[in-house]
Amino acid sequence: MSNYTVDTLHLGTFTTESGETIQDLQLRYEYVGYKGQPLVLVCHALTGNHLTYGTDEQPGWWREIIDGGYMPFHDYQFLTFNVIGSPFGSSSRANDSKFPEHLTMRDIVRAIELGVKALGYTEIDILIGASLGGMQVMELLYNRQFHVKKAVILAATAKTSSYSRAFNEIARQAIHLGGTEGLSIARQLGFLTYRSSKSYESRFTPDEVVAYQKYQGDKFKSSFDLESYLTLLDVLDSHDIYRGRDDVSAVFRMLDTKVLTIGFVDDLLYPDDQVEAVGQHFRYHRHFFVPDNVGHDGFLLNFNDWAPYLYHFLKVSRFRR
Repeated sequence: MSNYTVDTLHLGTFTTESGETIQDLQLRYEYVGYKGQPLVLVCHALTGNHLTYGTDEQPGWWREIIDGGYMPFHDYQFLTFNVIGSPFGSSSRANDSKFPEHLTMRDIVRAIELGVKALGYTEIDILIGASLGGMQVMELLYNRQFHVKKAVILAATAKTSSYSRAFNEIARQAIHLGGTEGLSIARQLGFLTYRSSKSYESRFTPDEVVAYQKYQGDKFKSSFDLESYLTLLDVLDSHDIYRGRDDVSAVFRMLDTKVLTIGFVDDLLYPDDQVEAVGQHFRYHRHFFVPDNVGHDGFLLNFNDWAPYLYHFLKVSRFRR
């Protein structure tokens, strides 16, 4: 049986980009696999958590990728941190009344770097993330704190799109006006952007879709912390790999990391051509376009449509652009 651990690191004082302080930086994490095997660092999406694999009672959000044989845990060891600001065990407004008012993508990535180092790792064999997770991957690659052999970026672009930011602002306004009920509306709005109109048309009648949206909103308002959601919307809006930098392309170009980008058809938030454009910065890059009709949430669904390409990429040892 593989090793399975869920635990919390206490990493001391942490200062954010804005100059605010977390007195006791806590990072909740999941580890599963066999020591000595290639390390996979998984970065989760906006409302995700550290449970990539999970348990039989609470399966993780990518368990099917692992148990399905695409990244079997007898071949790898997996590490996932719950990002700071998220309400699932790491430092956030949910467990720290003095948690910073302003948090950025670069803050959550720097915290992850501290966590990886605290656990004694200096090299990452595979760095992978989707959506907000893919944005973390870009920042981790730019910071060059670890040698990364292969990186996979799914459904993420170099900066958060204006389209995405517009929806995020409407979500904020709904929460500020309506509190918990506003959070339900914000989630329903977000869910519309995660799925394509084709997906909705194929799954629901006009009457069914109303009940489904309400169900998603009610479920979310009871399971996710309102203040944490506002924090993470700020993090998402802050994502811009070029902010304050004029050397991004040069830094990425000098890495020997082999990069795979994966885009999904009908992704309203992060269109395929913009996902592919991220990879053009790297010396070794491949892109795969997933021709399904789910939309942005394709990275959480229909694994058989895209995970075989991931499997192939991870097995390739000789690589040409």
